[in-house]
Amino acid sequence: MLHQRDKYNLISIASLGLAILIGIFAMFSSRFYLIIFSFYLIAASIMSDGLFLNMTFRKAEGLMQFMRGIMLFVLVTYIAFKLI
Repeated sequence: MLHQRDKYNLISIASLGLAILIGIFAMFSSRFYLIIFSFYLIAASIMSDGLFLNMTFRKAEGLMQFMRGIMLFVLVTYIAFKLI
């Protein structure tokens, strides 16, 4: 069984890897919704990295990373609704 920190680290790495793969595929196929989804995966990666840092003794950095992820999520949602 994985420790909670390992789970956050695994989510961060997996979502970043998926974002890279989906982003490359979306650029070549010109699919807008896949590009938006890859940005959501990047936001999830940043937020899980912030949660990982919050579990260690770097709580200020973790909070900043988590807030960056939330801001990216809100910005991508706004852009998606504005362009649809």
